[in-house]
Amino acid sequence: MSTEYNKAKKLIEENENLVDDFGGASDDIIKKAQAVLGIQFPKDYELFLSCFGALTFGSIEIYGVFREDFENSGVPDTVWATLNERKLVNMPKHLVILYNTGMGEMYCLNYKDLNNNNEPKITSYFPGFSEDAQKNEVLYNNFAEFLLDMVTEEIN
Repeated sequence: MSTEYNKAKKLIEENENLVDDFGGASDDIIKKAQAVLGIQFPKDYELFLSCFGALTFGSIEIYGVFREDFENSGVPDTVWATLNERKLVNMPKHLVILYNTGMGEMYCLNYKDLNNNNEPKITSYFPGFSEDAQKNEVLYNNFAEFLLDMVTEEIN
């Protein structure tokens, strides 16, 4: 568990009035989600999932896993959203959606762009644009950095 993740979790707990979570996801659901997506979640994201499932914090909605029936789920289910985008716009399989800005940009775990701990960085993705047109700009080095920044921004 990283320092950034601990800080973010503490801020979330201290600002309970902004929190709407889905209850922690079981290990079985997390394992099933990884199998369906064909990836391994980073440790801090697994902690987030087991603690919150998915999280609405003020006006931000961080995607997660909270039910086993991924096909009949919806936002903010990361498996449902990712599979949906793969189907609709042929989103590459190395991307897993974490957050939708509402402005046409999605923040994704990018399994083609790994940090020093061999975990996916968080990069931008614009659905509907060809893979050649994607910049996949690195926004955060890891999930914990993303979570801490999102939570801090929302409080400020």
